[in-house]
This record gives sequence, C-alpha cells and structure tokens, in this order.
Amino acid sequence: MTIAAAYLVSDGVVLGADSSTTVQVATPQGAGVVQLLDHSQKIFEIGENSRLGMCTWGAGSLGPISHRTIVARLADNINDESTVKDAADQLVKLVEPAATQANIEFVGYYLGGWNPETYEPTCCHIGVKKGKGEITPLQLGLCSFSGSHAFFTRVFRGYDPQLPVALKEKIKNLMADKLEDDFDSTFDKAFKEAAAPFVTAGFQDLPIREAIDFIYSYLHITVKAEKFKYGPPSCGGPIEVGFISTDRRFRWVRHKPFYSAITEQEGEDYV
Repeated sequence: MTIAAAYLVSDGVVLGADSSTTVQVATPQGAGVVQLLDHSQKIFEIGENSRLGMCTWGAGSLGPISHRTIVARLADNINDESTVKDAADQLVKLVEPAATQANIEFVGYYLGGWNPETYEPTCCHIGVKKGKGEITPLQLGLCSFSGSHAFFTRVFRGYDPQLPVALKEKIKNLMADKLEDDFDSTFDKAFKEAAAPFVTAGFQDLPIREAIDFIYSYLHITVKAEKFKYGPPSCGGPIEVGFISTDRRFRWVRHKPFYSAITEQEGEDYV
C-alpha cells in the first residue's frame, strides 16, 4: 500500500509519496511470503529536463514491467507539443495491456505538469482497474490523496471516513425497532451538518512552497500514524516530493539517493 498525493495550484503541480512497497517472495517450499521494502521510488520525471512528472500507487509493478520502465516508454511516446492530457492518454495505452497481462487488479497514477504555449498547470488522476483505464482531471486548488489516506482524512475532516457508516450501523443494531423509515437520510444530513465545523479547510490555491509544505505535512502524519498503530504499516520509508512550476521544469524537493538503502541505519540522506 502507499500514501500518494498531488496538489494542483496556479503555480504548478506538487507530487508526493512514501517509499514502501511489498514484494511477493517464493520460498523453497512454494509458499509465498510478503516482504516489505522501504526504498522504492514512486515519483518520476517523465524524460529529462521535463515539464511533466508522475506519481504511482497501488500495484508496485506491472508484473515483470516496472513503473520506471513504463515512464521510459511514455517519454518515448510524447514530444514537446504533447499536452498533459496527451501524456495521460499515452500512459493508459501503455498500462492497460501490461496490467491485463500481469493480472493486476488496480494501479493508480497522478500525472501532471504544464501545457505548451499556455503554461497552464494540469494534473490527472489515472486509475487502471482490471485492465481498464479512467482519466479524471484534478480541480485547481484541491489536493488529492490516494492509497492509505485514512489518517489524512481523520486530520482534515476531523473523523475517520468509516465513522459515519459504523455509527449508523451501531444505532440500527441498538434501536432497530424504534427507528423511523427515513432514518438513513436524516442521519446522513445530521452527520454532515455536525461534522462541517471540524473540517480543517483553509486556503486552497496556495503558493507553490505552501503546497509543498501541505503535501509533506500530511504524508508525514500518515507515515508516523501507520508506524505507531497496531499491526504492520501500510506505508513508510523516506518521503519524496517533486514539483513542476509554471516557469520551470521538474524539480525535486526531497529525493533519496541510490545509496539510501545502504545507509538506512545511519539516518536519512537526501540530495
């Protein structure tokens, strides 16, 4: 599992993700063992000196094809005139057959940057489920989180996304013979109104540096919450953040070097 994020603002696009991935390892007895690794890369510049970047979550690879390889192939299929939507379309064309062949249930991507001539920042949410891709443009000024986003939702909205469902079912179990026919709609309306003051929403179209801080803060909260909760964490490892501003091409904010796994016991080291 992953925590991945994309923030589309008028200054550009910010991409963020953790670095953990799970690998299915076969034992000599034939049984599969899930191994958790903490130095995967999930954010990529598409090509060199590029105005486009990509972030992935869900499946750690497309069978024998890595996301890094998909990015390399994508870079060969676009040019200086390609829009963000053109690149998203090409990505879907590459991923759909690979995901189908590898029997991947779901893989997700954020692909963002700016369009040629207009310098308009754009970002797409791309989900490929059972070999069928769907592209959804992100709304300007709103940050999108995917993967293990429950803790982000808890902090941002003031409650876990499963709370209204669990609370409704608990009331039904306790008062099954006393509820009115319109209980569901009444409960949904009351919960929505009661929860509204707890949402920690502020400015939406942030300056690029504040958007970077927003993404990193919520990724950090999620990684730490997963670390200290009961059970194995669903995300972790070094947090990486990259961005594309409308006046420049892809740049890293935090990016682990290729020796990060060697020095993980010596503390984080970034370039």
